[in-house]
Amino acid sequence: MAQGVGTNWHPENGMAYTSEALPEVHITCSEMGWIMAQENWYSNVEHPATFVFTTETASDTVENVGFRLRGNTSRGAPKKSFKVSFNAFEDDQSWSGLKKMNLNGEHNDPSSMRARLSWECLRDAGVPVSRSTHVKLYINGNYYGLYSNTEHIDGEWLEKRFDHAHGNLWKCTYPANLAFVSSNPDAYKFTPSWSNQRVYELKTNNLSDDYSSLAEFIDILNNTALEELPCALEEVFDVDAYLKVAAGEILLGHWDNYIGNKNNFYLYERTTDSRLMYIPYDMDNTMGIQWFGEWTDQDIYNWTNENDRALYTRLLEVPHYRDRFTWYIQWWMQEYYTSQWLDARGEWLIQLMADAVAEDGYYPLSYGFDLEDFENSIQSAWGSHVAHSPSDYTTSRLFWAEIQLDEVEADAPPIVQCWAESPVTHDTLHVKCWAPELENTSGWSFEAEVEIDGTLEVYALSYSGAELHGHQWDAEIPLNGGTDVFWRATSTDPAGSQQTSPCSWTRVWNTPSNSPMRINEVMPINDAFNVDENGNDGDWVELINTGDGPVNCNGLHLSNRLMEPWRWPLPSVTLESGQHLIIWCDDDTEAGPLHTNFTLAGSGDEAYLFRKEEGIWRVVDAVDWTDALPNFSYGRINDGAEEWVWFNPNSSTPPTPNSANGASNSVENLTVDAAPVLPNICSQPCALDLGQSAHFQLYSSTGSAVNSGFGKTVQINHLPHGVYVLHQQSLDQHTSKKIIVQ
Repeated sequence: MAQGVGTNWHPENGMAYTSEALPEVHITCSEMGWIMAQENWYSNVEHPATFVFTTETASDTVENVGFRLRGNTSRGAPKKSFKVSFNAFEDDQSWSGLKKMNLNGEHNDPSSMRARLSWECLRDAGVPVSRSTHVKLYINGNYYGLYSNTEHIDGEWLEKRFDHAHGNLWKCTYPANLAFVSSNPDAYKFTPSWSNQRVYELKTNNLSDDYSSLAEFIDILNNTALEELPCALEEVFDVDAYLKVAAGEILLGHWDNYIGNKNNFYLYERTTDSRLMYIPYDMDNTMGIQWFGEWTDQDIYNWTNENDRALYTRLLEVPHYRDRFTWYIQWWMQEYYTSQWLDARGEWLIQLMADAVAEDGYYPLSYGFDLEDFENSIQSAWGSHVAHSPSDYTTSRLFWAEIQLDEVEADAPPIVQCWAESPVTHDTLHVKCWAPELENTSGWSFEAEVEIDGTLEVYALSYSGAELHGHQWDAEIPLNGGTDVFWRATSTDPAGSQQTSPCSWTRVWNTPSNSPMRINEVMPINDAFNVDENGNDGDWVELINTGDGPVNCNGLHLSNRLMEPWRWPLPSVTLESGQHLIIWCDDDTEAGPLHTNFTLAGSGDEAYLFRKEEGIWRVVDAVDWTDALPNFSYGRINDGAEEWVWFNPNSSTPPTPNSANGASNSVENLTVDAAPVLPNICSQPCALDLGQSAHFQLYSSTGSAVNSGFGKTVQINHLPHGVYVLHQQSLDQHTSKKIIVQ
């Protein structure tokens, strides 16, 4: 797997995307009558179904999947498209690494393969795109025809292609022209009157719903002076990757994309370097499918006659970007999008799928396509909206592109991207630089300038190896405890031209924030030691205010990933001096305001507390552990202390959620004026009234935990005779009591 900033390459096809055969998908669903009724075509209700995937050598079955129609205008077509949701009714259920499967009817295309050919071409060129193959679809035993099986873009899709793949992902649909609306990020959360989804719809990290990076990108793109645009834009957007995709989409004739129709693309904010990148999708209207316009000879530098596509029009006004775009057009035509490839691959797929089309009773229903049309579809245009065959379109498009190309005296060098892992936690700055589509590294050099507390040092970056579709250099730079750390990197190519990335000095935080908030204790494996307000026993992290006055948690974020400081924002809760706060790490944000969107791993994990200072993420506190045991907690030996220890639930110093660390829970160490005396046998449930809902822990005289939970009462039925210690804490008070049972 390549580890460059762009893509990890194309995942293995696996069983789900067998590319050289034609598997079968069998769906059994009792609600097909309801699904296919015209009044329900545009419903997204998931219906229970059974899914069976069959190849020549294997068969897999998944029960209780969701099944529904998908698409937009295709929902009204006789041959409809479908979505299978493996996790519709069981959140953790997946199949072959997938949570969703899109089965597309491709009813507009007599070849049924333009989208697949486009995906394969982009994939071969190193663009992160969906895997796409074909299957034969059966529903309730009836053959529904040949369908494309195209990978759904979601969090799992990202994880298969990117390192630390948990950044923001926006699905962008018409009229997503990336025009400036406002400096307020919330201004980009608009929904058009004809749709039920935002034009820029956030598909990941929905809890935060943070559009700030999107708004910043759009602001820079539209409002930065042209001479300043490269430096500003390259800090927040992968320009080189976009020029590569734009050139490929134009050659493929993908007019229903950003440039042509302000539609059908994703923007992903990479966690590694915080740059957004453009990801294409929905490639069915390509290679001669033309509902309007003529795309074979449209000027590649003026591919739309509109001027409200700033990501295309403004970039081509920058000489270096225009040269790089020209280089990519030539690169595509020479290496990947060729007539020879198109004809050979298309004809092979016709042989693979002809029998499936011959049996497909839905194939002719929209336009009257027949088997002969399919068998001739690569070489012969059908007519009407199918203005050109893929072969004829490709020949014509490549001819006109060659004529339209600018004359560029020399190869346009790649746009170098450098980044540093931030915030820093181990007093070492790791700088990386990436040069995409570079055939030869000879003569290239990279240097990082680092200013530490006012002292400037220069470090050479070492070549760390060829990555797929590029090369990488890096350096690990000691910071020697410096607080004020700034850096930038410069590349020099064989011709002596230099690029600085980022252009301006960039700050990183090497030392912790001076906030008094601290992580005080964690329990990575909570096996009913204590429970939340809903009676559940999730993992937990305890925070404490070690300061002298109250502190509000607004602006703080808790995460178990250094590369994702934003993962879970704390609610606006104020802690008094010395007050504790339990946060439940149970991946169940609907359970309450103190429940995170992640869990902790007992085998080994981290917990970080972050906040932004001067617009840069900074660590407030952090802890890591390995080999946790059930109900053991890892905490500071005393509240706020530097030393961390494991607290044994069966010792005299057990875990103390919402209580002081390290204090013995034995009776000898508890001084109270009086102790309530309770019977140990009752004819009905016996309970101690706490007065208000609170977290509580009940310990024996030796410090062993005997009961814990959340509520207004503590059950004491059948407790042995003896003396016990009760700790209880709500948001406004913390008390300890001696309890005598006799």
